[in-house]
Formats: sequence, C-alpha cells, structure tokens
Amino acid sequence: MPISAERLARMALSRQFPAVRGRGRTAVLRLFDQLGPIQSQVPRAPFLTAASRLPGVRYETVRDAFVDHELLRTTNLRGTVHTSRPAIFGALDTTARESLSVTQRRALGLSDAGISTTQLRNEIEAFCRGDWRPRTDLTEHIRCWLAERGAVINPGTSSTMAANLIWGHSGLLRRPRDDHWEKRTDTFHRTAADVDPALAPHPVEASMITIVRTHLAAYGPATREDIAWWSGSRLTQIDQAVAALDHELARHTGPDGESLIDLADAPTTGRDPGLRLLPEFDGLLLGYAPSGRGRFVDQENLARIWARTNGLFAPTMLYRGKIIGRWRTMPGRPASATVIELHPFPGEEVPGEDVLAGPVADTAAALDLKITDVRIIAAE
Repeated sequence: MPISAERLARMALSRQFPAVRGRGRTAVLRLFDQLGPIQSQVPRAPFLTAASRLPGVRYETVRDAFVDHELLRTTNLRGTVHTSRPAIFGALDTTARESLSVTQRRALGLSDAGISTTQLRNEIEAFCRGDWRPRTDLTEHIRCWLAERGAVINPGTSSTMAANLIWGHSGLLRRPRDDHWEKRTDTFHRTAADVDPALAPHPVEASMITIVRTHLAAYGPATREDIAWWSGSRLTQIDQAVAALDHELARHTGPDGESLIDLADAPTTGRDPGLRLLPEFDGLLLGYAPSGRGRFVDQENLARIWARTNGLFAPTMLYRGKIIGRWRTMPGRPASATVIELHPFPGEEVPGEDVLAGPVADTAAALDLKITDVRIIAAE
C-alpha cells in the first residue's frame, strides 16, 4: 500500500527535527550527527539550522564548535559549501573528488598537460599544510604551478570558475578571517588531514555506503534519484551502495507510485515542530532532487523561494508541517538592531505573536542579534 503524502512528510520531519536533550555543545554535535552535511554557502545557515532544531541554542555554542574543529566547513558535495561533523568528512571528500574529476581535468587543462587530478590535489594540499593559507595566495600558487607544467586553462572556463576548482578542493577546510563564522566569507584554507589525520579520504566503496546511510537517516524515505542528486554521484554508484546495504533497508511505494528506500530502523513518527524559521538552502528542500521537492511545498510556492536562474533558496517558514512563506533579516535602527520581515505565501497566515515570539527569540540567540521588530508583509 502506498505511503500517503502526509505520512511521507511526517516521516521526514521526524528525522529533521529529532528529540535532542540539552542545548550545549554535546546537543549541537548530536544534532549535526543526525542531520548530516548542511549546505552552508550562506555562512549563517548552520547557526539557523541549529536554532530551528534546538530552540534556545546560543550563538557561542555553535561558533565554538567551528573554532574547535568539531564542526567543519568545506566545499564538497556538488561543489557546494557544506558543514559536517568529522566522522563523515572523509566520505564526503572522497565523494566530491569522484564527482569533480572530469570537470577539473577539462576546465584546468590537466589532460593535455599530462597532469592527473591526484597530482593537482597533492600540490594544493602540500601548499596548505602547516598553517591557514589566504585564498588568493593558494589560487596564484596553483595557477603558476599549472603554467610551469604546460597546462592551459580552457578558454571557456572563467577565471572565477578556475579559482573555484582550485580553492574548492574538498580536502581543504575553510574558515573566515576571524571568528565570525555566521557572517564572514571564508577566505582561508588548510589541508584537512593536517589538522587531523582522521580527516583523510575514505575508500570509495565505503564512502558511498556512508553517503546512502547519511542521506536516509536525515531525509528518508527517499528515491535513489534523491540520493544521487544530493551527493552529486552517479546512479550506478548509489545502486551499488544500496545493494550492499540491502539487509539494513526497507522499501516503500510513494504517493505517486515512486519507489522509496529507507533505513529499516529509522524513526517514522515525531511531534509537529510547530513554527520554525529555517535557513537558506534548508534540507527540507535541498535534501531531495528538484523533482522531489514537493514534500513540504507545492510547485507554485516553490517558485517563490527558489530562483532557478541562479539556484538561490530563500530562508523559509515551516508551520504545521509545510512551508508557508519566506523571511529575511533587515537592518534596524539603531545600527545594532535587526528587523525580521515575514513574507507568507498567498492564502497563508502567519500565526499570532504568542507563536511567533519563540522562533524569533531562537533566531536572535543563535545569531547574537538584537531583534527590535517583526513585520509581516502581505502577499501581493
């Protein structure tokens, strides 16, 4: 019998909003263990992820986990910035290396110069050992190294993309120039295994098994296409890992007849999380392939939060198990103040102040903000 759309959403919510006791460092780390890698090209996203799943968590609790390398930020899955825990870093690194090899060879002119991607990565990691390296220094060093070996960057590759393929190596950690991890662009890089040898890449087969387990634990039930899109892997790789995990998995039929995979021992029920202010690129949307993002929002409203031209996802509001709109922070007066604007979808109503007060306070605590006003902007 197919799983209903409502039950499918409840099953995913039980993974995304786990019952974690406490609000200290241990609770934050347990949460990120459960959620897997968090998309983080917007620096505040991991802080808001924590705020929306652990109401009341403090800014310094999340920040200090970054400072102490218990939360790690790097470029990996799909060439995108993610925050993860150390235990899965090596698997994410291996997965990213596999998926980006072809692009690196073509865009950076490696093949014509007889340079392997392994040689390139070894040089990047050698340069970034011993200390944090400024992004500009790393990029310049590798450009010179490539030129000395006869590599010519593909004429169709922009200078920005070429630089991204250098400093975006998944074996590097990223950090901002200071400890404002929630707002600064990362501009320094260091070889991950230099910080901790346990962060070295994992074997390919074991990495894919970790990827499938991690995805299903956070987002299941899901399709094989969801896992492949999320990880940037080929379907054949996902199928091999699923076959290896067969004894750990359950299979379901979705509301539209789609084949779903899940961990057999995963939770299937949980409490309605109520109103939550979710970050940009939240996993409730980005945990699934584009065709599978209707679990918590319909297609018409999805277009209001997802700019397909550049791939940007707005921060969203979750209420009663569905996404009801987007939100943003704005400068207030005085300059130290912040205003929150809520933009509900047409036909949706934002709950009253008694319900709003908690999520607003949680956002303020996690980002160390002084929020002086909350404005509801009616849909046009």
